[in-house]
Amino acid sequence: MSDKKADAPIEVQLSDMRTRFSVVALVKSGAIVPTVVIPILAVAVLGMIGFIVTGAVKNGGLMPRPTALDTYACKGFAAPFQMIFRHGMDVVQLQTGTVTVYGDLLNGRIAWENLPTAIAQLGFVPPNEIVYDDARSLRVIDASMPGRTARVCDRRS
Repeated sequence: MSDKKADAPIEVQLSDMRTRFSVVALVKSGAIVPTVVIPILAVAVLGMIGFIVTGAVKNGGLMPRPTALDTYACKGFAAPFQMIFRHGMDVVQLQTGTVTVYGDLLNGRIAWENLPTAIAQLGFVPPNEIVYDDARSLRVIDASMPGRTARVCDRRS
């Protein structure tokens, strides 16, 4: 026995094949994440990469440009000298005439390179500690004096 319904061709109306885009159907299907969120994140990531590359090209690299050290005139010591220093950096220079002595700063204490030679070249013991600094002055410990004698160095313009 043949069933007429099974042998009959299936007719589909054209109107059933057309579907309209629906945000509600998209959310219900779970396809909202790959359809909307991923492109938004991709645009944000590409924008951030562009920002970093533009900054790197502008600065000549990924690190910021180094800034100049500040010069402080120090008087009242065994001899007048200039301290060259910048807050936040770990390098210090001391200049008297033609002699320049270099040092490293760690927790406010100055470790001068080859201290005995530096003392011989300078003719006095260089300061061994920076106890305070701001935009206008630098307060250092005079190592040639007994005890902790602080001296003030004024910033040069």
